[in-house]
Amino acid sequence: MNQNFNDWLHLDIDQIEPKPLSAEQKAKLKEHVLTQKKAKKRYSVRFLAAAALLGASIATASFMTMPAIANQIPFIQRILTYFEKDTLPNTYEDLATVVNQVQSSNGLDIMIENAVYDGTNILLTYAIQTEYDLGDNPRPEGFLQVEPTSGSGGTGSLEKINDTTYVGVEKVTPHFNGESPEEIQVRWQPLLFKNNQTNEQFKGNWEFEFTLSQLPTNARLLNQTVKQDGITLVTKSLQQSEMTAVLQYEFFVEESILQDWPFVSIEMTQATDNLGNVYLLNGNGGISKDNGASNQWRTTIYSLNPDASSITLTPEVYYSKGSGEVLEVKKMKSITIDLK
Repeated sequence: MNQNFNDWLHLDIDQIEPKPLSAEQKAKLKEHVLTQKKAKKRYSVRFLAAAALLGASIATASFMTMPAIANQIPFIQRILTYFEKDTLPNTYEDLATVVNQVQSSNGLDIMIENAVYDGTNILLTYAIQTEYDLGDNPRPEGFLQVEPTSGSGGTGSLEKINDTTYVGVEKVTPHFNGESPEEIQVRWQPLLFKNNQTNEQFKGNWEFEFTLSQLPTNARLLNQTVKQDGITLVTKSLQQSEMTAVLQYEFFVEESILQDWPFVSIEMTQATDNLGNVYLLNGNGGISKDNGASNQWRTTIYSLNPDASSITLTPEVYYSKGSGEVLEVKKMKSITIDLK
């Protein structure tokens, strides 16, 4: 934990002389709280508790000494401003649930700023503050655990923004049995952070837990079919929220193809709407059955223009003989989906 943050947490409240607020200070405090209320759709209960304490009286950072609140103090604001434009959806900040949990272990302070769940994806932004050198792009170990679920997959990134601070995003796709639940319990226990340049590992004991509610969504049934070179692709549905559009699709591979290429997958590599906007796609992976003959996959489009009336996606087939090595790639016929 950095020294300034550590000093706040160990400050003796009994040694601080409370001082009443002036009329001007009360007015500024009221304006600040009301402004913050308008800025976020969801609020941390602990944040509101801290504001209430300040409204009663003020002592130099006296509320920071209360254990129930101290571990919620953020050491960096608006983490998402440090990411590249297409890393997160445009509406992420407006729709995400404020978490603002901070935990410290072995000289590393970790803060989860906010997170969001759209029924398919969980997106989470966090930051690390430490005097250790974790490298330019350290790698965390320890996946997000989601209840209820039968498993999950995902990706993430963590980048250095100055000598002591790192910002990261985790993107997780839970695999539910049946329909997506309206509410999920998320637990994250990072095991360690690894400096990829030196292979040095920084272990600790962190455990975050919070609840997320599903964003409102509507689903459009599709059932469009494309057949090509022994492969059949069927688009099943498009589930839209204010933040994302998730395409669910299936593909079937003939046995003759699997004899030469035991591992076949299909990714949507590009999407363009009727207005000319081009979107990057975020593959969610999927489930393979019958030794690769039957597959159920999903892909996510961020920040779909609400004025678009259609979107065209380009599927690509990846052929492999194993060990994750792609040996051949073929494009399939494009698919156009009506949005209105």
